[in-house]
Amino acid sequence: MSIVKRYWLLILILIAVLMVSLWWLLNNRPNENRNVPAVKADERILAEGIIYPVHYVELAMPVDGTIGEVLVKEGDKVKAGQPIIRLVQKDYLNRVGSAHSNVAGAAAAVEQARVNMLDAERELKRQERLEKAGAATRQQIEQAQTEVARKQAALVQAQAELAAGEKKVSESQDVLDKTELRAPIDGTVVFLDMKVGEHAEIGKVLVRIADESAWEVKSDDLTELSVAKIKEGDPVKLTFDGINDLEIAGRVKFIRHYGEKKRGDITYTVIITPEAWDGRLLWNMTAQIAITPLK
Repeated sequence: MSIVKRYWLLILILIAVLMVSLWWLLNNRPNENRNVPAVKADERILAEGIIYPVHYVELAMPVDGTIGEVLVKEGDKVKAGQPIIRLVQKDYLNRVGSAHSNVAGAAAAVEQARVNMLDAERELKRQERLEKAGAATRQQIEQAQTEVARKQAALVQAQAELAAGEKKVSESQDVLDKTELRAPIDGTVVFLDMKVGEHAEIGKVLVRIADESAWEVKSDDLTELSVAKIKEGDPVKLTFDGINDLEIAGRVKFIRHYGEKKRGDITYTVIITPEAWDGRLLWNMTAQIAITPLK
């Protein structure tokens, strides 16, 4: 065999050995490498929410006026019905007093009108008896009848004025009552935005009271594509921007069935009920929501 042929034969043998070695390496890797499970796609629905107390109230003055008394401070525990704020009440008390005075005058006018009507009725009866005895004319009878009708109309008018006055008393008393804000629920004063002497605008929130025994997380961050994948009862993991090491489990409590256009999308409100709580969490803190849809 020539030197050239032996050279090419050696090349072919080397190629064959390399191919067999490569095949062996590819098909005889350690089992742990071949059995690594595939990474599953994250099917969780992610959203952002805000912490709210389940029960809370926001209080504003329903009437205009100047703050006269602030009877609580932030952090105070309050009971339902407890006074929180009073306006300066002098003008309102004067209106109530004036209304009561007018009612007293109207009541006296009614009583006098009733007496006048009774007198007119007695005079009519007297004239009727005289007519039967031939001692009174028909004209006198008619005059007595007219006087009775006039006195009856005066009584009706006086009674109407009394009713209007009593209504005014009720209205002025109602306005006076509105100069005092009272707590409608038991809870904690978490927000107080006024000082004595300041002007209280009608409708401006001055006080927020929270029942801190129960909290929830609300999100309006879920689009129609996301909300269609979840249902009430689905498990949730909550994490919090302000507390990096905290994670709380929860459940989807409520899904609003009405979508609103926000940020260019139709979004739906979802409420999460946490299964535990942490005292470091406060109203309006941000929560990150991860919902795992149940099959």
